[in-house]
Amino acid sequence: MNNRQTDAKETLDRLLASCLKIPLASGASRTAIPFLAVLKESGPTLLSHGVLKPSLCIVLQGRKRLQIGAKEIEYTAGDFLSASIDMPVNGQVTIASSQSPYIALRIDLTPGEVAAVASEANLDLRPETGLQPGLFVGKPCLEVLEGFEKLLRLSLDARAAEYLAPAIKREIIYRLLDGEEGPLFYKNMLLHQDASGIGKVIDWIKGNFDSPLTIEELAELGNMSISNLHYKFKEVTSMAPLQYQKRLRLQEARRLLLDGANVTETALQVGYQSSTQFSREYKRLFGLSPLRHIRVTIHEGGLPPRKG
Repeated sequence: MNNRQTDAKETLDRLLASCLKIPLASGASRTAIPFLAVLKESGPTLLSHGVLKPSLCIVLQGRKRLQIGAKEIEYTAGDFLSASIDMPVNGQVTIASSQSPYIALRIDLTPGEVAAVASEANLDLRPETGLQPGLFVGKPCLEVLEGFEKLLRLSLDARAAEYLAPAIKREIIYRLLDGEEGPLFYKNMLLHQDASGIGKVIDWIKGNFDSPLTIEELAELGNMSISNLHYKFKEVTSMAPLQYQKRLRLQEARRLLLDGANVTETALQVGYQSSTQFSREYKRLFGLSPLRHIRVTIHEGGLPPRKG
């Protein structure tokens, strides 16, 4: 282990020690910095369903597994996970305990912010050609970890954080882009600007997931053949376009039901014409009917394992 690796390990240990001093509930705890959250789980979790937003997450302790379509990604202490698009995922913490909880730091990060730093800093980024999956696991360099350490320290001073935090966030982005994995990180985050047209298709589905759509319309929107659309979409999201739309619909439905909406109005609001079809597809994803699933979530504080 060279000096930089030793320094990085020491910085990671300091970050973990600082997080463990904060009284944290299970799940994500927001800080005085709006874009920074601390994640904690005191034991392995059941498989849960959600939509991962564009972000950068560094694991300080423990291990987590994500399922995206048919693919699985595992990341552990010392890894970062970046997401460039809204990504429907199934996830669970696999290694954690009350003595050594899963701890991670996450910042919200948009492709536009990454593009702005790359442009203003005149960085010479030449990513490899070809599509990049919407999720990317890598190793943060020492300077990135030091940036997170500055943010965490700053989160204790709300007044200063409002003024100084955005600059530190830009520094973290710069260090990521200027590091060894900069070209891959850049390509991952700038997917929406890819000349292939797939980013345009994904953005349209995100904004219109409650509307009927056809593969022919999506292919025309992306200026590509139907077969090319299927290939490119699966390379990026690990799922087919209609499956991606369905997952976004059902995640939004879950949110609406938790807010008190009834099943029929929820089905219509997310784009289903039949509440029977909605309930069937909801149960296929979450393992329970809509009402039963929400009841379990609210009153029992847990979810059943995903079937299949």
